[in-house]
Amino acid sequence: MRHDLEPNPRRRRRARLGRGVGIAFATVLVILVAYFGYVAYEGSRQLTDPPNPTADCRTPGLLGWPYESINYDADTDAALTAEADPLMCSSQGMPAGDAVIAGDANLAGWYVPAANGADPTAPTVLVAHGWRSNKSNMLERAAMLHPAYNLLLLDFRNHGQSADSDTTQGVREADDIVAMIDWLEANKGPSQVAILGVSMGGASALAAAEGDDRVDAVIVESTHATLAGAATARLANDGYPLSVPGSWAILLGTLVRTGEDVSAVDPVGSVARLDGRPVMVIHGALDTSIGADDAQELAAAAEAGGSSVELHVCETAGHADSFKVCPEAYQGWVLGFLERVLAPPA
Repeated sequence: MRHDLEPNPRRRRRARLGRGVGIAFATVLVILVAYFGYVAYEGSRQLTDPPNPTADCRTPGLLGWPYESINYDADTDAALTAEADPLMCSSQGMPAGDAVIAGDANLAGWYVPAANGADPTAPTVLVAHGWRSNKSNMLERAAMLHPAYNLLLLDFRNHGQSADSDTTQGVREADDIVAMIDWLEANKGPSQVAILGVSMGGASALAAAEGDDRVDAVIVESTHATLAGAATARLANDGYPLSVPGSWAILLGTLVRTGEDVSAVDPVGSVARLDGRPVMVIHGALDTSIGADDAQELAAAAEAGGSSVELHVCETAGHADSFKVCPEAYQGWVLGFLERVLAPPA
């Protein structure tokens, strides 16, 4: 009679343990793939098509300023005065025409002459808004510049009155700025151009200045050093785990959506390649939307590139609100810088 030996109990336990580990590993892998897939999808969607954009539709006319519309009919702005709340408008106004185009985007803007009657050839400050914002949101900052400087305020692609087109966090937005400088050069001929850019507007300003020596000076406010770092900070602040690899997933998702490597215009790289042109960096110490040391990194990179640099910190400000929280200091920083680096206003 044949008798089969019972399997070794230790071998059975090892087999069960191996199967358990394999199942657990596969489960964790599926969870991680699903998680990073969601982060990549949703994060890149928000970066390229900003959710809940501003509904502000104020114009310089509301402040009593004469202004010139760029690439749309200014007469259509009259309809905006019927809005019950100009900060919560049902429309942004007439879409941009085809006179100012950057790539696939028609762009809109305003040209505001200086209140002191300066000639159009006097220095002009281009004011560039951030993600989910528009040119109307920049009117408070423009108000401190208006007495002495000609101004140009633009809507980036996919914002305000400019055409719908993927937001690329500075890659194509740099082209938007260059297109507006082209308009300035053709229609006003300013002797000098400075840019004040907030958040994404700062990244776009530095990327534009890197390739366009018509930009004489740049002021950046609440601008990240790297987009991956900003994405990491936002994920961590919102309670998402694994924020560093999550930020990589978002950049990959954005590449898939737009075909653009949005990290290619990381400000810490652009600011180092300005050929010595002056830079001011403004930072809110309570800003959790970018890295805590990003302002210092930008200032150090600018200095290493040969630029004169001024770094100012509003200790109680968050993201993009230093001008509200530290208004007197902010005005002194910006106007003092422009007085030092541009020709004296007429």
